[in-house]
Amino acid sequence: MDFIPVSIIIPNYNGEQILANNLVSVVRAAESYPGESEIIVVDDASQDNSVQMITMNFPEIKVVEHDINKGFAEAIHSGIKSSNSPIIVLLNSDVRPDRNFLAPLIRWFSRDDTFSVSPLIFDQCGKPLRVSWNLGKIVRGEIRKRNWNLEDARRLVRRGWVLKSLYASGGSVAFRKEMFLQLHGFHPIYKPFYYEDRDLGTRAWKRRWQTIFEPESTVVHDHSGTIKRFFPATKIKVIKRRNRFFYLWFHLSTRKLIFSHFPWILFRLLFRLLRLDMVYVIALFKALSNLGTVIKSRVKLKTENHRKSLEEIIEEIGF
Repeated sequence: MDFIPVSIIIPNYNGEQILANNLVSVVRAAESYPGESEIIVVDDASQDNSVQMITMNFPEIKVVEHDINKGFAEAIHSGIKSSNSPIIVLLNSDVRPDRNFLAPLIRWFSRDDTFSVSPLIFDQCGKPLRVSWNLGKIVRGEIRKRNWNLEDARRLVRRGWVLKSLYASGGSVAFRKEMFLQLHGFHPIYKPFYYEDRDLGTRAWKRRWQTIFEPESTVVHDHSGTIKRFFPATKIKVIKRRNRFFYLWFHLSTRKLIFSHFPWILFRLLFRLLRLDMVYVIALFKALSNLGTVIKSRVKLKTENHRKSLEEIIEEIGF
């Protein structure tokens, strides 16, 4: 096989200790890859000694520095601008890859319709995380993740199945840079975090560009990264819920929005008010305040030949 050049991009904000622990594994994986590779850390205006630590201990790593904190998406965009390879691998600072994780991912890019590939993601206890392979179903106007079993997934691979996935997690994914740029990268409406990777993968599927799950490539994600360390729990919940609204409003069919999603919103709103759960209420208000942007983006998707609805994509991915 041809080993296509790869750029590994890691966004960082005040992750000095996490990087010190995980960059050794990243460098080892890059050195084990038979093709050309580079590692780029994008420092998003850290206030710790991240940059100094990298410069001193990992001189082979390229560092891109932001003067001000811009968030996950902008850090990735900066890294891509500085990259020299046609394939981008994104890794969160708290992800530790296996030495040989790159080659199984990259082999899928011999197919012209491959947009992104997801590795098998384990937690610190060795449990496979469901986000490795994203299968969904529409229930009561919402998308729900389907459970899957690792042995079943491996059995399907042995039978020659391609494990199609709705999207690959932005914390550990390989994708084709040219396609990413054609999709205009991550949509800014999702700032500062959550759902931008799901939206990107869905927009790729609308162009018939596939996301694939590769269980022979493995990483460990210990979930000690930036978001939970620097943002209050309630704020994280509001942003995540708000962005889920954005995602569904972008991609569900008009019929599903009118006859399923919006009626269930009213029911859930009443239920949450009775329980004095203000996260849902605040998130809905924030989402509605951006409704004009959502409508414009939805129209733009149709004009770019993105005519498939989310439910049609989920049906295509299913097995």
